[in-house]
Amino acid sequence: MIVMEKHMKIKNIVLAGIISLVFSVHASDKQNIKRDPIPYLGYDAVTSNMCIDAGGLTDPVEMRKKATETLLMILHKQPGDKLSKQSEDTIEAFVTRTRSSSDDISKCQFSVYERYWEIVQPNK
Repeated sequence: MIVMEKHMKIKNIVLAGIISLVFSVHASDKQNIKRDPIPYLGYDAVTSNMCIDAGGLTDPVEMRKKATETLLMILHKQPGDKLSKQSEDTIEAFVTRTRSSSDDISKCQFSVYERYWEIVQPNK
């Protein structure tokens, strides 16, 4: 009887450990993805240049216009070209990112990445 109780306690401890490990790994995966770069060729340069060219703008219309120009230039597209969903999401992420007075290029980029993943995550 005592052996069986010890066996059950050990079994419960192991089960609790496995469950806590699974939830912590899942939570860290969710947290890490928010700062991952946009996974399309050239978009790292796009976000960096958006932050350089239009990072100081505050008017959303001007920001969107400058971000679109930058994206088209970096990706070698013409102004009349139809934008892909990734391009539209990247521009939206840039315009709606969180800002602070101490933003530099890397902080701006990370804000764009975070916002991008917030935009596309519900679509997955």
